[in-house]
Amino acid sequence: MVKMITIHPLFWMTIGLSILTGRFREMLLLFLVVLIHELGHAGAARILGWRINEIVLLPFGGVAVVDEHGNRPLKEELIVILAGPLQHVWMMGVGATLHYMGIWNDMFDLFMLHNIMILLFNLLPIWPLDGGKLLFLLYSLRLPFKSAHKMMLYSSLFCFSLLIILTAILFPFHLNLWMVIVFLSVSQFKEWKHHPYIYFRFLLERYSKSFNGKKQVVTIAPDMRLNDLLATFSRGKHYHILIQDLNIETDEHFLLEAYFKKIKLPVQWERYLGKLKKSY
Repeated sequence: MVKMITIHPLFWMTIGLSILTGRFREMLLLFLVVLIHELGHAGAARILGWRINEIVLLPFGGVAVVDEHGNRPLKEELIVILAGPLQHVWMMGVGATLHYMGIWNDMFDLFMLHNIMILLFNLLPIWPLDGGKLLFLLYSLRLPFKSAHKMMLYSSLFCFSLLIILTAILFPFHLNLWMVIVFLSVSQFKEWKHHPYIYFRFLLERYSKSFNGKKQVVTIAPDMRLNDLLATFSRGKHYHILIQDLNIETDEHFLLEAYFKKIKLPVQWERYLGKLKKSY
């Protein structure tokens, strides 16, 4: 897992500034807190069998890049998201115990401050912070994947705008915070730009891998467009489709195959689905 860890250029800049200002010990403490936070995410993902591509460390936390695209059980995603913030709970507990026993006094206050600030900042409902991921998960409980992702982006943008305004008013000369805001701006832009591709990967993973979710039976009109139907797919559910008037029942896999093979539906509903079923 150590080989997967990389340090974001933003963090290297922060480290460089700490050396120039003689605060390198404080930066090492911050690095340790951030590393443990991100290893919490990565450790939970590894235990649950997720594929981890990279762990990127940032001054306020990090990003565990995983090869999962929204089709893992929501309970698993919740565990992976919370595994990072929960590291601060035990770290502060151990630190407070050592301080109470008189074993640790040097830099104790700074250690606690780092933990509290990183914990609270990461819980902001802004993508790609842990709070933004929790918000996506919350929307996913009620909305289809595509709509939940779009609602998360709107909410994230609103909260991010408030953060910029508050920073400009309260901390106009806080260089590190403005550097973080620049990173979040780029992340917001990329997530908006990649929205169609994220939805496409969600469907592709359902099609290419065996997916077992809670069975959801959906009855649709024969003139319903395939794109509109797929846009109603939610995380954690496996769809069984009933087509009115045509006396056709089909599994989501057949529809996803039609989608990725660019078959024109619903004009060919009966003919194509009948042919698919014979080949299985």
